[in-house]
Amino acid sequence: MTTSWVSWFLSAIVLLLLFLSGYVMKNSVRLLISGKRAQGIVVGMDSSSRLTSDTPKALLQTPLVEFVTPEGEHIKVHGRSYSLKPSSETGDEIKVAYDKSNPKDAQLLLWGEFPLGPAGFLLGFAVVIILMWMGGILISEDPTLDDPLHLLPNMIAHFHLNPVRFPVLFILFFAIPTCVVGTYWTYKTTADLRSNGIKAIGHVTGIERVYAKSNDGTTGSGMFPMVDFEDASGTSHTIRRSLAKPLSRLKVGDKVEVIYLTKKPDQGRVNTWDEFWPAPIFFGFCSIAFLVLLFLVLSGYKSMVSDTHDPGIHKELKTSGVSAIATVIKANPKARYLHYRIDKDNRIVTTKLVDFVSLEGEFTFWLAPRTGSEIIRGDQFRAYLDSLKPFEKFYIDFSQRLGSNRKVKSMEEEVIEKE
Repeated sequence: MTTSWVSWFLSAIVLLLLFLSGYVMKNSVRLLISGKRAQGIVVGMDSSSRLTSDTPKALLQTPLVEFVTPEGEHIKVHGRSYSLKPSSETGDEIKVAYDKSNPKDAQLLLWGEFPLGPAGFLLGFAVVIILMWMGGILISEDPTLDDPLHLLPNMIAHFHLNPVRFPVLFILFFAIPTCVVGTYWTYKTTADLRSNGIKAIGHVTGIERVYAKSNDGTTGSGMFPMVDFEDASGTSHTIRRSLAKPLSRLKVGDKVEVIYLTKKPDQGRVNTWDEFWPAPIFFGFCSIAFLVLLFLVLSGYKSMVSDTHDPGIHKELKTSGVSAIATVIKANPKARYLHYRIDKDNRIVTTKLVDFVSLEGEFTFWLAPRTGSEIIRGDQFRAYLDSLKPFEKFYIDFSQRLGSNRKVKSMEEEVIEKE
């Protein structure tokens, strides 16, 4: 089987993206693994010449950290990530990792200081290309779309993918990380507020109608209570209750408890359970549900296919099933088509499947195994049948070639011959 220029081009793009993602993370990972550790102190902020789009204009900043090497040398380094409101303040302690030969190129050991965004984007782009490539192999009848190392068809065969199951896995590939990140982020925000938040007394000063326009052009609105409170410095802030009326029974003049973080008083919340837990619970439930669905799809308990004779679903029958013989009636690897019949192996004595004679079926999304020889009419392979449901659960092992029967006939041909 030859490989087209498209496959070579896609392979080059994927390898380039993988190389770039590794190159972006190389220095940070190297220092994290093999670098010396030291405790640093934030002694100030380093400003970037890049201005924000906010009005008025403001410089982006990053912590300026000073640490001392075992030799007594004082080193000042700044972070690699600039933001309008850095997470660290002057006086905070931050661990650093550095190379003894070049301590001025130290890495601040903060999540925000690692280039996870650029590296993740490059790696994610590579994975998307690979997934789309696998989808093209599944739905295309062009065998030259195979990758040069034949890795993708092997992966497709290993996970028993087909044009129906694959989109489910493709969607889960994006849905699961999104829900996991959503669970982590919303829980982290909630836990941070609950453990580090400052409580204050707020008053409902008004009811605001908020309008929202949907995709179909219709407009909806909700009535949300507005709460005013003062932080520890005496500065006044206004926040909005997340529940609209009638779910929220707050009215003008009501007194409520507000909780906020020192650095983000404008993002304070009314201190009630429904302001904190619905989002983490929702994302957590979705994460668990999608993970269970992924397990079911991969393990074969939910086939996601219309053909109930998918051989990959019951591969465990190789150890627990009844041995039989599968004979090829017609094979067309280019069209992903296989017509077969499975008969009892009379050479093996068994008390199971006494009434079973034979079954016949087709694989319409069949991937030919790389056995080194072409599969043609009459080729025989070892098959394994479920002793209780042989017509629904079976497995054909194309790695176990038994011989050949060029005189094989389909059931239809046998009927015609008898008539």
